[in-house]
Amino acid sequence: AAVFIAAGAQRSQRIGIPGELEDVEDFYYGLRFLRDVKVGKQVRVGRRVAVIGGGNVALDAARTALRLGAEEVNIYYRRSRSEMPGTEVEYDEVVAEGIKVNFLVSPTRIVSNNWRATGLQCIQMRLGEPDGHGRRRPVPISGSDFFVEADTVIAAVGQAPDLSFLPPDSALERTRWETLVVDGNK
Repeated sequence: AAVFIAAGAQRSQRIGIPGELEDVEDFYYGLRFLRDVKVGKQVRVGRRVAVIGGGNVALDAARTALRLGAEEVNIYYRRSRSEMPGTEVEYDEVVAEGIKVNFLVSPTRIVSNNWRATGLQCIQMRLGEPDGHGRRRPVPISGSDFFVEADTVIAAVGQAPDLSFLPPDSALERTRWETLVVDGNK
């Protein structure tokens, strides 16, 4: 007998930097941002939008922010184009729409004032040795910190399984990536 659980990866990964607060009025997670727009919720973006990430959700969020009225949209990705997981078609469309993609940049803090986003503190990166997935690991360049203004920040750095449907006392074991431990017998 086998059990197949296909809950999907509908939860946005946290970016794990200071200032990442869902209380900040102008801070969104990419999946929720796109879902809210899709279902017709009133989603407000400011003049300058900063999107953190390099996958298709980040690229879609950037294009959606433009359609919602943002005047300037920047994407910040910590690796180079060759390591970027977003598809070629999505990337080309982003560039064609005038969205700037800033490579080898990693946000280190979301800056806010009175619960409103004001920008990102960032650092330049360089590529080091390949990681376990074969992509070269981003390494911070000491002393290269800088600030970018943004009145809306969208974090889209990956997706994670949403296991909230499981009871809290579930005997199912979880990995550090919030996936379920399964029998390796295939």
